[in-house]
Amino acid sequence: MLHVKDIPEATRWEMATHVLGRLVLALGQEAESETAASFQARMFSEMGQEIRAIADRYGLPRGHAADIVQTLGIVSVVLFGPAFTTRFIEGFPEESVIRLTDCAMFREESAHGISPLQVNSVCQAYVGHAVEALNPEFSISITRARCRGDAFCEMVIERRKP
Repeated sequence: MLHVKDIPEATRWEMATHVLGRLVLALGQEAESETAASFQARMFSEMGQEIRAIADRYGLPRGHAADIVQTLGIVSVVLFGPAFTTRFIEGFPEESVIRLTDCAMFREESAHGISPLQVNSVCQAYVGHAVEALNPEFSISITRARCRGDAFCEMVIERRKP
């Protein structure tokens, strides 16, 4: 199993700066008739596409649920820091569960006046677009969330039902 520590620091910097650079460029695109909701969806979609590009570029696995958890965890730690280190994973090909006791987004120093419900919405958009981009045959649901008052976050990645 590949871990973030197995990726050289220079490569991690390259990954993070590539995603941020792509998002900054996407922010600058003109979209005169775009609503706030469609703008947000476009930004998260851009981020998802960059995550898929990173997975492709570095040969990160994304064939089944356990692979997606592994790759999402690596990329999220590179982008958001060690708070997104997945400490507990139940990984199977059709369904995997992630549990996090810490969250880089749900911290006072990160939130800057953003409500916990808004943090939850952003988190759902991030992980949803990332999983969709990594493998559209799978989806993710957040069953527990620190920003909703739970003691930990729990996310389930599973194959989409026909």
